[in-house]
Amino acid sequence: MNVVGIIAEYNPFHKGHLHQLDVIKKVLKPDGIIIILSGNFVQRGEPAIFDKWARSEMALHGGADLVIELPVCFSTATAEIFAECAVKLLSQTQVVKTLSFGIEEYYEKELFYLGKLLAKEPDALKIFIGEYLKKGMSFPAAREKAVIKYIIEQNEELNVQSISRLLKKPNLILAVEYVKAIIKTGAGFSIFPILRKGSGYHDKDMTGQYASASGIRQALIYGPNFNNEVIKSLPASTLQIIQREIKNGRSPVFLQDFESILLYILRRMSPEELTTFFDVGEGLENRIKKAAKACGNLKHLISQIKSKRYPETRIQRILIHVMLNIPRKMVSSRTPPYIRVLGFTQTGSFILKNIKKITSIPIITRASEFKNLEQHAKLLFDKDLLSSDIYSLAYKDSTLRNGSSDFSKKVIYFNSLK
Repeated sequence: MNVVGIIAEYNPFHKGHLHQLDVIKKVLKPDGIIIILSGNFVQRGEPAIFDKWARSEMALHGGADLVIELPVCFSTATAEIFAECAVKLLSQTQVVKTLSFGIEEYYEKELFYLGKLLAKEPDALKIFIGEYLKKGMSFPAAREKAVIKYIIEQNEELNVQSISRLLKKPNLILAVEYVKAIIKTGAGFSIFPILRKGSGYHDKDMTGQYASASGIRQALIYGPNFNNEVIKSLPASTLQIIQREIKNGRSPVFLQDFESILLYILRRMSPEELTTFFDVGEGLENRIKKAAKACGNLKHLISQIKSKRYPETRIQRILIHVMLNIPRKMVSSRTPPYIRVLGFTQTGSFILKNIKKITSIPIITRASEFKNLEQHAKLLFDKDLLSSDIYSLAYKDSTLRNGSSDFSKKVIYFNSLK
C-alpha cells in the first residue's frame, strides 16, 4: 500500500494543515493518510486547546483517513523523543511508505547531513555539546554551536547559515528530528516536506488565511467570540467543531486552568520525589520546590524556575509530567507498545484491517481493551486514561468532569463520501 504518515498536534486544525493534506493527495496520490496525533497534552508542555476527539474529528473532515494517538508520555516529551516515538509508531503499522511534514524552508543537503550526524552523534560532537552546556546554555543552543563547530573542524562543505536555521525554528528542528529518527530506527521512510504557507510557528499575527495555530490559540484566550481573522484561517468544518465544543462547555482549555492543581502537587511533593521525573536534576528540584512555596500563580512560578539552561517549554513539560505522574523511566522507554485508534474513514477502515494482519503490536479501538495489554503497555495506557480524566477537570461545564471518560467514547467514524 502507498500510505503517507503525518505526525501532528492540530492544535487546532487550520487551513495550513488542510493545504498539506491537499498537496499530498494531489502530488503523491496515496492510498490513504495516517495521522499520529498528540492526545490531550502536547509537546510544548501544555494541554491541547480542544480535546483529542474534537481534533481527530477535525483531521478526518480535513482529509485524513486514520487517526492514531501518540501516548501522552511521549507526546509531552522533548522534540527528539516525540519525533522518534511517533516515527516508531508509524513504522509499526507496516503500511506507511512516506512521512510528510510542514517546513519553513527546505535545505535538502543540510537536512540529511544533520539527520545522519545526530543519529550517529560522534564522540567529538558529544564533547562539544557538553562544553557548551557547562557554560549554562540551553540544550538547543549548545547543540547548534556544537554542530557548527564540528562542521568547521571537519571541513564539511555545507551552508553554515542553513544549518543554524535548521536548529532554531520549531518546524525545522522537528524536520531534523524526523530524519534523524528515520535513520536511527531504520524505518526506511521517504520524506515529503511541504513548505508552510503564511505565518510562522510562533507568529501571533492573524492577517491572511494562513494564520499559525499559536495565533489562533492566542486569539481564543480572550474569549469564544471569533473575529474575522480567526474565521478566515479555519476550514468551515473546524470552525463548526470548535463552536460546538465551546457551546457544550468543553473548551477552550489552557495551561492556566491547571494552576491550582499544579501548585498543590508541587507544594506537597518533596525535592527527592521531583527527581523521579524526566529532565529534573542538577538541583532543579530545589529550584522548583522553592518557587512552588513562593509563587501564587503559574506565570510567576514558571518565571522563577526558568533559566537559559531550562527555558519555559522545558519547564512546562516537567510540570505536565509531574501533574500526570509520568516517571522518567516511562518516557525513556521510547517505544509505543500499542496502536490506539481515535478515528477513521471508510478508507481508514480498510487500512486498519491491513495493519491488523501484519503488525506485531496490539490495536486498541475501545479503551476497555487495554486490560489485555502486557504490564508495561498497560502502565502507559493508564497514563493516557489519566490524562483524559485530568484534562476534563478544565471543562467549563462541571457536569462533564467525570472520570473514566475514555471508556464512554467510541472511535469516530467519518463518512467522507457523504
